[in-house]
Amino acid sequence: MLNFLKAENLKCRRTFAKKLVLIAPLLTVLLSGILSGMYLVQNGYNWWYTLLLPGFITLTTSLVNQIEDRKLRYRSVFPLPVSLQKIWISKVLLIAVYTAAACILHLAGISLGKFLMTPSSTITVSRMAGATLILIIVSLWQIPFCLFLSKKFGLMAAMLINLGAGLILDFFAATESFWWACPYSWATRLMCPVLGILPNGTLAAQGDPLRNPGVIPVGLVLSVALFLLLLAVTAKWFQKQEVK
Repeated sequence: MLNFLKAENLKCRRTFAKKLVLIAPLLTVLLSGILSGMYLVQNGYNWWYTLLLPGFITLTTSLVNQIEDRKLRYRSVFPLPVSLQKIWISKVLLIAVYTAAACILHLAGISLGKFLMTPSSTITVSRMAGATLILIIVSLWQIPFCLFLSKKFGLMAAMLINLGAGLILDFFAATESFWWACPYSWATRLMCPVLGILPNGTLAAQGDPLRNPGVIPVGLVLSVALFLLLLAVTAKWFQKQEVK
């Protein structure tokens, strides 16, 4: 599998998909610093997990898919005497690595911004580090899902479904008792107890029921389970693909 990962990474060399790993978190930090001022930390995270991180995952999966789909329609892949499931899984894992790298760079940028602009912020770096780790985990399921959407329907469909519909579902479900049934609300819901940030970007008061940490293990278990399920289903679907 390591060789598959290396091969997929080589395909992305000098592509915009790799540049996005730096551009997405840098853009978030800059926008937060310029537009938010003393609210840099809470807005920097709120904007990241509600909009920019899902957008990053959607665009990155589409770009990775286009490397082989745009010109050759996977004709250079399907005839190879290798497991197509392993090729698909390696693409998913590579994008997961890119996602983790982008989240860590975002953490570094927001931490630096906190030190320079808002040292009095009540959100500590240790809490931000925990939030970043959780965001990586709860976002993993979007990778095989978006890669499937991009391969099957194209970039615009992936954007409309994962970013457009995701924002709407997140807004309506994050504060409800059925939040656990909506994957798009998991990141926002879990950030309430971890960072104390409400879905609207404001800080939650002490004693707010949304700060209950009991939702964290539930969200993490559901996220890992959904990721593994989508990875298995989409890998099996890709295994059945043929050159057209």
